[in-house]
Amino acid sequence: MRTLLRLLQFVRPYWWLSLLDIVLILVLSSFRMGPAWFIKLIIDEAVPAGSVHLLTLYLLGLVGSSLVQNGITALETYLEQYVGQRVIFDLRNVLYQHLQSQSMSFYDRNQTGQLMSRVTNDVSQVQFFVTQGVARLVNMVVTVFLNLTILFLIDRELTLVTLLAAPAIYAYQRKQSRIFPMFRRVQQRMADLNTVIQENVAGIKLIQAYGREPFEAKRFDEVNRDIRATRLETSRNMAIVNPGQEFVTMASSVLILTLGAYRVIHGDLTIGSLVAFQNYALLMWQPVRWLAQVTQMGQQALAAGERIFEILDTPLDVAEKPNAVVLPRLKGAIRFENVWFSYGRDRPLLRDITFEVEPGQTIALVGPSGSGKTTLTNLIPRFYDVTAGRVLVDGYDVRDVTLESLRSQIGIVLQEPFLFNMTIRENICYGRADATEEEMIAAAKAACAHDFIMELPKGYETEIGERGTRLSGGQRQRISIARAILINPRILILDEATSSVDTRTDYLIQQALDALMRDRTTIVIAHRLSTVQRADVIFLMVDGQIVARGTHQELLATNPIYQQLYEIQFQLQRDGTTRGLIGVAG
Repeated sequence: MRTLLRLLQFVRPYWWLSLLDIVLILVLSSFRMGPAWFIKLIIDEAVPAGSVHLLTLYLLGLVGSSLVQNGITALETYLEQYVGQRVIFDLRNVLYQHLQSQSMSFYDRNQTGQLMSRVTNDVSQVQFFVTQGVARLVNMVVTVFLNLTILFLIDRELTLVTLLAAPAIYAYQRKQSRIFPMFRRVQQRMADLNTVIQENVAGIKLIQAYGREPFEAKRFDEVNRDIRATRLETSRNMAIVNPGQEFVTMASSVLILTLGAYRVIHGDLTIGSLVAFQNYALLMWQPVRWLAQVTQMGQQALAAGERIFEILDTPLDVAEKPNAVVLPRLKGAIRFENVWFSYGRDRPLLRDITFEVEPGQTIALVGPSGSGKTTLTNLIPRFYDVTAGRVLVDGYDVRDVTLESLRSQIGIVLQEPFLFNMTIRENICYGRADATEEEMIAAAKAACAHDFIMELPKGYETEIGERGTRLSGGQRQRISIARAILINPRILILDEATSSVDTRTDYLIQQALDALMRDRTTIVIAHRLSTVQRADVIFLMVDGQIVARGTHQELLATNPIYQQLYEIQFQLQRDGTTRGLIGVAG
């Protein structure tokens, strides 16, 4: 009931439309009473009297009530769909916005396929119930009440006989309630199936390269078989419930005809009344038989609703304070004060980090893989919140400012460039949709991307495919750099920004980045010694701690770990290898 009430909360903004829909159902149910009553009048009055006038009048009433009934049905169906689609639109938006507001740690804990299933499959299950199930449930209650009233007015004894079917129908409904856990399992396994599909599509190159198609097919088959088995089990139960109710209804109808015919023979009931009674009885049990379908939709919706609210009830790890301050234009000062960070109760990834960066300075983070470099940079735009300590920009604690004013002044180029399935223009302007043509082209030129873009058939209007698959790694990286350049940030975070380009392109991009980095605070995680050597300060990180800091020459002269990293990198570069160990993302 708690899940159902929470789902119905999304109907509240449309309460007056829902009320109108209920009124239409009441009116519709009333007009559905008309045809059977006009048939009774034709049989009991018009035919015995031989009156063509009465026959014509009652036939017009029969046709008219049917026409009005069809018209109201069309209006009521559209209205219930209108309200239902609005409710689902709001629910899907709330769910999506909540997902958008979650921190990176939330996505570290949850599989992509599972989250996709919440927004698509689970919301669709709720949609069926809201757009069809609720209206049918109201219709059932109203129809049963009206028909039962008329049945009592026609003949009380036959009405009591009709109600003998109620316990059997109730028993079938009770049996159906046991199906609920099966629907919950189906929803969970559908999410598992989405996860398998998402991983297979994303990793198809690796799967084919290692010849693991049979293994992945087996993974898919296991989940798919489990879904099939569970659905078949629910279908077996439903196959008992629905026909069972049909049989009970038919048995009740036969009993009514038998006793009714006996009453007609003895003159206690007219033929028209018996026909009308039979029609009203069938009309009453028809929505009751819907109850099985409505219950099924409701159970699926509740199972889906539980999974949706499981996400909505997940608190935001990185929440904006109600009185958060809007940052002014930053100068670019950064300060870490005794910062610790860990995922939940796991061992700390960062331990007692303290340093300060002056506006316009460039610092480089170096160290072995897993030392915490990327984790440290993720704390500045507040992708994660510190476990202890403070991160400040221009003296403001990042937890006290609005996320938009903070992140809009930070440019980030990731180790693995991510591009959207849009045009090159849209990807470059992603951080500044209002950028002019001249500003966009200038950013592309600064990132050494303009020339190769103009060689493409549609230039800046070229669609680049999912994750930019139609471009090379170096081209994707240059577009991501152009995207960062265009927003003109006060703080730059370059996480191995030139790791996917060749030496010549690296040189050209480095010239552009040197100009961009001037008078801006820049934090660099880099492979190449040339980038590290130009940094104002180098932080050497080992196991989540800053174990040394200084210039390249100072560290080379005093720190054995840095000396070893340098020697390995120097050997690799001397052998013509552009990738090394310095700056591998931690």
